[in-house]
Amino acid sequence: MELPSRPHYPPAQREGGRSSEAQIRQEGSRFGATHAANRAVLGRNTAHSGTKTLVVWGLGGAGKTQLVLDYVQQHRDQYKATFWIEAERKESLERDFVRLYQTLFGLYTSAGQETAISVEDAVARVKSWFAGQRGRWLIVFDGADTIEDEKADGYINIKHFIPSTAALDVIIKSRSSTAKDMTRLEGVQVGEMEAGQAAELFQKYARIYYNGVSTKDKVLCIVKELRCLALAITLAATYVGRTPRLQSNIKAYLSEYKERRRELLQRKPESLVHQYSESVLTTWETSYAAVAGQCAEASMLMTILSFLSFDDIYLKLFYTNIEANSEEQIKYSLVWWKAEQQGYAMHKLVHAWGYDRLGAEEQSKYSKAAFQLVIEAIEGCSREPEDKLRLVPHVMGSFAALTTAHDIDGTTEDIINEIEGVVFFIKDLERWAETLLIEEYVLQARCRLLGEEHPDTILTIGNVAITLREQGQLEKAVHMQKKVLEKIMQIVGEDHPNTILATGNLANMLRDQGQLEEAAKMEREVLEKRRRMLGEDHPDTISAMVNLAITLGDQVQLDDVAKMEEEVLEKRRRILGEDDPHTILAMSNLAITLVRQGQLDEAAKIEKEVLEKRRRIFGEEHLSTISAKINLSITLRRLNLQGQENS
Repeated sequence: MELPSRPHYPPAQREGGRSSEAQIRQEGSRFGATHAANRAVLGRNTAHSGTKTLVVWGLGGAGKTQLVLDYVQQHRDQYKATFWIEAERKESLERDFVRLYQTLFGLYTSAGQETAISVEDAVARVKSWFAGQRGRWLIVFDGADTIEDEKADGYINIKHFIPSTAALDVIIKSRSSTAKDMTRLEGVQVGEMEAGQAAELFQKYARIYYNGVSTKDKVLCIVKELRCLALAITLAATYVGRTPRLQSNIKAYLSEYKERRRELLQRKPESLVHQYSESVLTTWETSYAAVAGQCAEASMLMTILSFLSFDDIYLKLFYTNIEANSEEQIKYSLVWWKAEQQGYAMHKLVHAWGYDRLGAEEQSKYSKAAFQLVIEAIEGCSREPEDKLRLVPHVMGSFAALTTAHDIDGTTEDIINEIEGVVFFIKDLERWAETLLIEEYVLQARCRLLGEEHPDTILTIGNVAITLREQGQLEKAVHMQKKVLEKIMQIVGEDHPNTILATGNLANMLRDQGQLEEAAKMEREVLEKRRRMLGEDHPDTISAMVNLAITLGDQVQLDDVAKMEEEVLEKRRRILGEDDPHTILAMSNLAITLVRQGQLDEAAKIEKEVLEKRRRIFGEEHLSTISAKINLSITLRRLNLQGQENS
């Protein structure tokens, strides 16, 4: 049969060429296609006599449409014709199939109108037509998403519409990962573009030219913020290209995007850009609705995930069965499994959209739920550092969501207390930047709710000062701590435990600044008050002795230091026992002072005992054990050199 006079081409009036999975993968690598072409491929002579079907699947907006169009364009001469079927809805699929039948058979009235035929008759006649053809033909089913659950609204039995003939290649474009199960060929998953390729795409549609490294770096920052998602990059670049002030100041786009993210992502691309009629947000809303239709719990879980970190969503975060509820999200490419992390991940823009799509009331509700989930995860977290560190991004993600949903004027004391409870977990990990971020928010909220003179506000100022000290911001820390000490003295007096604690904290900061005389004076005052009020053997009294010894050591008053450290060690042994970590630390501190005094034999004896205890208690690879090895080796080396000098 002759080539029909009116073939149904894809939207851009493009035809195709001979198809092979290897070829389409080569094109797809530009959009993050990752699987190797290692099976029978389109266009290759195989024993399989039927239609060869290739599935291209991935997140909405990742670039599936452009990938297929590029493939069709580059191989157009090797197909006799390419037919493009809209398969997003059953109605559009049936409409296009009837039109395909009418095109193939030339069944039009003299006025150019289509003649009527039932869908089933059209499907049967089209299948029969392709069965008798030679050469290569291509059909693209675009947007075949509702193809799994026969009970779902809008379900499409896509296989019913595919002719079976060796002359036909079929490409199915879908957001659903289950579509890949429809073929023996390995599917092409389209994910994020590589950063360099994403920058090239942005440059093309923004119509800008690199005038140096600075411009290129700014473009890379933009595409990384958009997580190299093809449609989002095209929308952003097109907007920049139409906005002269942004073309001349590309850096300004990022701040504008962060302020107007939802509005900018809702823009629809021109038909000439990606032949794509939906905005980024519309594609995801459609996928979300499909997930909700299959499993309401899964859609709620996805919303919760938008209030945590978008990466490394691991199973222990949840008491619920996240694996079962994630199946629907994975099908629609809204989340994916990362084997190397043993956790799930979301695209950064999908994550942001999951938050932006909600109204203020829902944002408030879900932010509280996510933060409560994080609190429960902290309570159930093991003591292993790696488990705690893995939780930090989710703590900070939920904190950001909670404080965004509840501005400072709408924050209640209950919320502040919950946030403050979380900060101790972060501080214990010595994550000082994150600690400071949370503590400064708590301080600002407490100042508004309680006033600057309230004891809880003053306590928070002290916490911020300590964190600033840990960050090395000593001048600012000392200034705040002096303010804390002054306020506490006014409220509770000089001998109150809180005043003594604040004095000790200020002394530590002054020591770090090198103000040793002032620090030592304060520490003697703290030690005297604690001896008088708490007794010689109280842990706080012993800690005050340790702090004073450190300052005296910095002043090189080694005899006084050694005497004080011997007293500390005696008390630790008597109160805590020989093998308590505090006792062992006191031994190590004394040994260091003895080395500074030149008493190397006595120091080496103590350091050997410290090393033996730490090996037995902590193990060979523990940092405390390694530190003890280093200290002992240095002392023994000095002893050896001393012996050589004396011989």
